[in-house]
Amino acid sequence: MKNFFRRFQSFLNLFYLIFAILTIPLNAEQKKFLVLPIKGVIDLGLSGFVKRVVKEAKKENVSSVIVEIDTFGGRVDAAGEIVRALEELKPIPTRALISGEAWSAGALISLACEEIYITPGSSIGSAEPRAVGIGEEEVKDEKTISALRAKFKATAEANQHNPKLAEAFVDKDIELKLVKIEKEKFILTPEEVEEKIKEWGEEKVKIIKTITEKGKLLNLTAEEAKELGLVKEIVSQREELLKLLNLKEDKLIEPKPTWSENLVRFLTHPLVSSLLLTLGFLGIIFEIKIPGWGIAGTLGIISLALFFWGHYLVGLANWTEIILFILALILIFLELFVIPGFGIAGISGGVLLLISIFLALVKHPLHIPRMELLQAFQVVVYSFFATLVIIIVSINFLPRSEVWKKIILKQKEAREEGYVTIDLTPENLIGKIGKTITPLRPAGKANFSGKILDVLSEGEFIDKDREIKIVNIEGNKIIVKLEKNA
Repeated sequence: MKNFFRRFQSFLNLFYLIFAILTIPLNAEQKKFLVLPIKGVIDLGLSGFVKRVVKEAKKENVSSVIVEIDTFGGRVDAAGEIVRALEELKPIPTRALISGEAWSAGALISLACEEIYITPGSSIGSAEPRAVGIGEEEVKDEKTISALRAKFKATAEANQHNPKLAEAFVDKDIELKLVKIEKEKFILTPEEVEEKIKEWGEEKVKIIKTITEKGKLLNLTAEEAKELGLVKEIVSQREELLKLLNLKEDKLIEPKPTWSENLVRFLTHPLVSSLLLTLGFLGIIFEIKIPGWGIAGTLGIISLALFFWGHYLVGLANWTEIILFILALILIFLELFVIPGFGIAGISGGVLLLISIFLALVKHPLHIPRMELLQAFQVVVYSFFATLVIIIVSINFLPRSEVWKKIILKQKEAREEGYVTIDLTPENLIGKIGKTITPLRPAGKANFSGKILDVLSEGEFIDKDREIKIVNIEGNKIIVKLEKNA
């Protein structure tokens, strides 16, 4: 009887084992998988989207993640955040599908995946550090290149990719050769080739080809990446990869950025940031020159607010920058409406505004990498340059344009129709007493015996309804000062 129960127990164990083996693939097929799109410029808005999707994927307990990549690159700090987000997915398998270009930051994200697949005509590499802006500038300092090279190497090693290829994506001073030693292929530097020749003999070490020459940045085509073992397979499209991985399309989850995430990406783009700053600067300058408050100032404040709001949402600006920005506006408002002239308050407000803008453009204010510093400098300089150009064009060309002719008054006030001119000769006006009908900052209007004149104070602020005296006339400028006996 004991033997019977032992045999029966063994039979049950065998049955459970077979059942478990048969149901494992069925259960795997039941699970959903994620396709994560990495398209366009790599920025902090995109990294925010990726971090949100990764959190949702962990909650959904997806079976695998396919990262579809087509990008020329972007911010290295944003790429670093995406890499960390992908690392958080482990042990969920991650596969990169390059369907276009995986350059610069895109190459780093590809290396962060456990397997890399690529479509024909695509490429990977070209990760030399550059400052993203209107005119991208190469960053040549060894400290930045060394740090980025180490990041690429560490990421490649963590996912079992060739670290030498990863370093060559970043550093053009690296030279690599494909070498065959007794039927096995190796990727070696010239120094390593010499060592192998000494170890194996020259007849056993065969150089197949030079992968990259010194002075040239490594960029691999689909066929080259497959030959060098960086890419696992070349697939024609996503559907072929899904078939290869035994994944069904009806289990696919493909998240899209929300409208707010797209808006933030738009507002923080270097070109848009420069445009918003330009509009902000122009609005403030026009309000300083024109008495009162109008459309220019309102548009300027809205533009600057959008600039700070977008950078706050992606984590660049924080409450320090926002408080500095608000304080700058308060000082500028005080200068315009309360304090006479343009002095300490106005200058302090302008300085605080520039500091808040600069801090909102860099992620690490206490330790600013050269790339971030250069990007921030570019955005501010482009904005100032655009502001200067628009002001020069407005002064020199706008009065002669057709648009200007349509909005100015063309009617002549001829003497024959009853109009008389005001005699601005010094002997007739100097010494006359009048009353201001608008504040003088220092320009404004005043009433002299029923005649409204445009006047200019000697630099001091004079409030409305104050008695003033004409003290000088310079061309068509009527200079006045506050009447002391008033």
